[in-house]
Amino acid sequence: MKLVTVSGGGLLSGKVKRLVEETIAAVEVLENYVVFREPVEADFGVFKAASSILLGPRIGAKGSRYYTSGWLFSTSRKFVPGERVNGAELRIEPREYRLEIDVPGSGLMELPGYRLKNGVLLLYIIPRYAFSFPSDLLSAGDLEDYAQLSIKPLENGFEGDLSVNLVKADYAGLDLVGELVEDQIFFGSEPGKVKYEFLSEKLLIISHEKLLDVPKLQKALGLASIVSGHGKFTLRLSVGKVGEEMEFSVGLGVE
Repeated sequence: MKLVTVSGGGLLSGKVKRLVEETIAAVEVLENYVVFREPVEADFGVFKAASSILLGPRIGAKGSRYYTSGWLFSTSRKFVPGERVNGAELRIEPREYRLEIDVPGSGLMELPGYRLKNGVLLLYIIPRYAFSFPSDLLSAGDLEDYAQLSIKPLENGFEGDLSVNLVKADYAGLDLVGELVEDQIFFGSEPGKVKYEFLSEKLLIISHEKLLDVPKLQKALGLASIVSGHGKFTLRLSVGKVGEEMEFSVGLGVE
């Protein structure tokens, strides 16, 4: 399991960094447990955060809602506790999660894990998915301009063959649409193969409830953009300005 730390970049960064570093020094990360030297009291639950851009450079004409990056963000965050646990071993077991990050740093996260009494978070992602599509074909367009995608579920995502025939339209596009973020999979005029993968590595994220947000996690993970997790998603296939959508679901897969 890969350890990811987010401990800086806020008004409380000095204090938070110390708390996070002390926690890292006090634990041993095993395959299915985080083991402390001494018993701890913690809440198990879900950390929810959403970040949107307040200020940043935009793409396109004046008033465009598309940003190239974010200078200032508005973030909401809260830990929703489920049960209180006491002990030296905190169990890490598969749970549903959601992570959506746009290139400029906006998006959302809903991650399971633990909150210690000092506010330190031990959140995790276990990549276990079961993809369910209502059809293995998605088509868009008309007799002159059309595109068709054949869909094949994978362990950590999906792939397919995209056929394109364009007469008047200049392009075809394929996007994965989440709750807040749309991630572009394909944009062009030539047929080919497409593939999209959700997160595929086990992650343990140690941070603090007053600090962690989407842009900081994006930087810590080294991601440009991602739509990943469990729940409902939408595939949008477009030909020019004409598009068709397919909603699909991702459940918690079994090992």
